[in-house]
Amino acid sequence: MRKALSRLYGSVVAARNLCYDTGVFTVHRTGIPVVSIGNIEAGGTGKTPMTIALARELSSRGLEPAIVTRGYRGRLKGAVLVRPDHQACEVGVEALLMARVSGVPVIKAPDRVEGALLAREVLSSDLVLLDDGFQHRRIHRDLDIVLVAGDARSDALLPLGRLREPAGSLARADIVIHTKGAGTSEMSAELVPCSLIDPSGAEEDLTGLRGRHVLAVSGIARPGHFMEMLQDLGSRVDALAFSDHHGFTRRDMETISTRARGKDLIVTTEKDLVRLDPSQLEKTWRALRVEMRVRGMETIVREIENIVRKSGLSRQG
Repeated sequence: MRKALSRLYGSVVAARNLCYDTGVFTVHRTGIPVVSIGNIEAGGTGKTPMTIALARELSSRGLEPAIVTRGYRGRLKGAVLVRPDHQACEVGVEALLMARVSGVPVIKAPDRVEGALLAREVLSSDLVLLDDGFQHRRIHRDLDIVLVAGDARSDALLPLGRLREPAGSLARADIVIHTKGAGTSEMSAELVPCSLIDPSGAEEDLTGLRGRHVLAVSGIARPGHFMEMLQDLGSRVDALAFSDHHGFTRRDMETISTRARGKDLIVTTEKDLVRLDPSQLEKTWRALRVEMRVRGMETIVREIENIVRKSGLSRQG
């Protein structure tokens, strides 16, 4: 059954891409440079930390980017400028996390064209970073960055495998970055732990994990890497993994408390932490903050600077 569904899904993807390639479907230009950060695999490739890392780097160079993201599962309608005090249920987990840590404006917009126009007309941004934008072909992009975390050429399409598009779709990408040890490309990136965050938002040194017995709680697509990082930092880890984008219930929190008995800490991902009410968390909760370190970031940034310069929108200098 899954094989048949995978073939059907592939036919739909191919037909949709053909419609964009041949001009049957309109690609909209928004008058502002658009850089897409996306993937062809379902979840777990590092799109959000890559978007944050790129936003910070561009800001440090004097550019003024805005992040536009779908706001998955966010209930607010239309294009919304995300505030750090929004709730995840309003704007989506990724949008809220990026608004809290990226240092640049974040727009939650299911219609990415509308979001880009808001960035241009209201925020006067230099460019848009389109989070998870590779499949959103309705908006014209000036640069397509695609992250690959596995062997896409040996994987199958959803639901049989993890691919959102066939591996051949990587031909549309301008830059392919291999993450989590996939491939040997000159462009690669890895997630590196940098600190712990307590429920109040205060940062702590990673040495606090050394020799501690930890319950690792996660609701992400590929939790194995998270567990490995905690072990590498010297923790003794028991894992409690929920499904990707899991919405934690009262029963879940009771289960976590029960499993945490006798442990020194409960450690989750920063992405999961934004789903939770800090006032309801025990003092033993921590989130592991990670950052994306990119081999080839200088090349990427120079390419983006050239795109913005040619557009005439940059206010640098």
